[in-house]
Amino acid sequence: MTHNQRKLFQNRCSTREFLFSSTDSKQHGKKAGNANPGLDELKKEFPDILFDKVFVDCALNRLDSLSQFGAMVIQIDDFSCNQDETESEHTTDTLIDAARIIDAECKSKNGIWGQINGNMLGCVFPEKNGTACLEVADKSREKLATLRKETVSIGIASYPTLDYEKASILENAHKALKHAELIGPGSSVSFDAVSLNISGDRLYQEGDINGAIEEFKLALLLDPSNLNIHNSIGVCYGVLGAYEKAIEHFEEAVRLDATEVMALYNAGLINVLINNNDKALEWLLKADSTGDDVFEVAFHAGKLFFDKGELKKGRLFLEKAVQLRPKSGTAYLYLGECYMAAHMIDEAVSAYKKAIKNNPNDAASLSALGYLFDVQGENPEITIIFCQQSIDIEPENGLFRNRLGKLYFKQKQLEDALHEFEKANAFGYDSMEFIEKIQKLMDEK
Repeated sequence: MTHNQRKLFQNRCSTREFLFSSTDSKQHGKKAGNANPGLDELKKEFPDILFDKVFVDCALNRLDSLSQFGAMVIQIDDFSCNQDETESEHTTDTLIDAARIIDAECKSKNGIWGQINGNMLGCVFPEKNGTACLEVADKSREKLATLRKETVSIGIASYPTLDYEKASILENAHKALKHAELIGPGSSVSFDAVSLNISGDRLYQEGDINGAIEEFKLALLLDPSNLNIHNSIGVCYGVLGAYEKAIEHFEEAVRLDATEVMALYNAGLINVLINNNDKALEWLLKADSTGDDVFEVAFHAGKLFFDKGELKKGRLFLEKAVQLRPKSGTAYLYLGECYMAAHMIDEAVSAYKKAIKNNPNDAASLSALGYLFDVQGENPEITIIFCQQSIDIEPENGLFRNRLGKLYFKQKQLEDALHEFEKANAFGYDSMEFIEKIQKLMDEK
């Protein structure tokens, strides 16, 4: 794994530095609990009810010879296994009413149904497509609404779809149900590209990047012009270090919508990672021109302008970045660097202080503050304390050692200064001028 890839995995603040068109959302009242509450009551009403794997196996056996069928997964909304006795009975009654409605639909349409788990029923309808199942779903929800205030969400899938095997269709109905959950209670959703996008998002968040890519590929087969999916799969390729593939998908997302700030920014970040900074700036400036105020865009544009020596432009973008995210110690650090390079000492001190407030272990800001406090004529003990703290955090940083050495040298603490300059030189920061000067002064004593 490259250094850049490690950095991507370490920074979760903006989805590993990339901007992800995540469809994550709070779940609507789902709580963990017993896998099959209400089963005993359902058995009283339906003695031959099929449960879990038995239902799935029976359904697949019946559908084995069919060339078309539809599947539904029905979930009682706001279902909780951690309720008091009255609420639990109420929820069980809702489950039984929903089961009665589904049982009637299955009998009239030659379907088969069962309980998948505590709050979920499943059913399959031979010779029915997704449209027909959606009609059943809407009709079932309407019937339940006449009986109870509780609602159900329904996921629908059909065979054939793409190259999915028959055994996968109930799983696709589950994915459609997850899609429905994001819409809200009482929703019915047919399995589509967005359902796969949501499934891919979940795998991505769980760290299964390759699994997410496979879901996004399938989603693009269903909807090749979905820019969110192009952006999402581009992010996955970027995290894996497959930068050329990532750029292809980000550019396609931009082709679909030239104002899509996520894709514009992500294309810029990819070019940062491959050290194509001029191209990165082009993308980032396009992202900024959309009018969307995005921290990542302002931060990386500011940093790139600073690295190019265009301090005014860098300062403007970094000032925008800290306004958008005042808790970003890193943005304040780079803003401080930009101010210091422009000899704006007071402004630099203020920025470094804010960087340290957000991150007390920011060695670079501690060292810079020690240096700038000396420039401002502060008490030498204070300046040395800040520089020493930076070395305590990053003992192998030659610049920090050099700064501390200069402070000791200024206070005529030659042995301490020589020690720091020798360390700085050993860690790659040229300090020979001071080493020779101190050695000469020591020889003259």
